[in-house]
Amino acid sequence: MLKNKINIVSWFVLAITISSCENNLEVVKSFSKAENVPDMNGTNTEIIYSDSAKVKVRIVSTELEAYRHVKEPYLKFPKGLHVYFYNDSLKVNAEVSAKFAVYQENKKLWEADNDVVVVNKKGEKLNTEQLFWDENKQIIYSGKYCRITTPDSLQHSGEHGMEAKQDFSEWKLLGASGTVPIRVKNEQ
Repeated sequence: MLKNKINIVSWFVLAITISSCENNLEVVKSFSKAENVPDMNGTNTEIIYSDSAKVKVRIVSTELEAYRHVKEPYLKFPKGLHVYFYNDSLKVNAEVSAKFAVYQENKKLWEADNDVVVVNKKGEKLNTEQLFWDENKQIIYSGKYCRITTPDSLQHSGEHGMEAKQDFSEWKLLGASGTVPIRVKNEQ
């Protein structure tokens, strides 16, 4: 009697399991599409851009995924990256870090997202949630809120983003506001 009850329960569980399975051909195909599967994966990667045997940019990441067999090839840095811009003397002019990034190869356009920080050789620091680097124009820009802090702790805000040279040596805020110290002379 107990054995029959166990068999009935087993068949009931098996019937529920089988009926809940679904063979959706579109779901199965989506797993095999080229844009969903990277052509190459890498860990602890380093990309170096050089000109006339001089290093100009070094990009370091803990994880890299390359998607080359798609209409618009791209690289994805799902765990973020750190970028170093060098001058001709191989000294770092600026650094960029972000927790996520994508590089569109055909457009030569980088998009950094999530806690983006840029620091230049003057010690000026930019904080934003999204930043683009256009290699062709050699500029960085954002349409999101930006905060720039100078070495003397002054803060400047760009409500509508910012634009700068790619080494962050010159910048302008869009929709700017900030703190400005006022010095008062004591007349005696």
